[in-house]
Amino acid sequence: MNKASLLLAAAAAALTLTVAGCGGSGDSKSGSTGSTGSSANSALEKAVKYAQCMRENGVTNFPDPDKNGKFMIAAGGPNKNTPQFKKAQQACKSQEPPGLEDDPATVAKEQAEWLKFARCMRANGIRDFPDPKDGRLLVPRDRINTNSTQFKNALKACRNVNGDGGSENGG
Repeated sequence: MNKASLLLAAAAAALTLTVAGCGGSGDSKSGSTGSTGSSANSALEKAVKYAQCMRENGVTNFPDPDKNGKFMIAAGGPNKNTPQFKKAQQACKSQEPPGLEDDPATVAKEQAEWLKFARCMRANGIRDFPDPKDGRLLVPRDRINTNSTQFKNALKACRNVNGDGGSENGG
């Protein structure tokens, strides 16, 4: 997903939180038999099992992964800092897909990119737009109308604020 798509998702969902960055592009129902397809299917299947495990262990709003095995947690999604989430995470550790843990270097890079974006949004009229925290962006919908023309115009102006169109792994 490119940066522009991610930013649009952030506006629509109010919170975009990338939890995993597993590789692969297969679909578990595709029946692919090539080694690349099997590997992709294996990663996706592991991510699906992890999501099921998390739900079975009390995180009922844990999302299914996308077709690439990535998890996108939107507003109203599970809070990683709750005791229930941490307990489920421990219970499901053996099923955790590769790349699920946040890499400090990646978080720092994402923090810097989102900070540029937040500054741009404020410069384009969204005064209350928050700074990111830990490489993630929360748009408080109780203070910011993400459906307003002003917000949409600011979003359009800031879509490619980092100058490279976004990173492939960042969203």
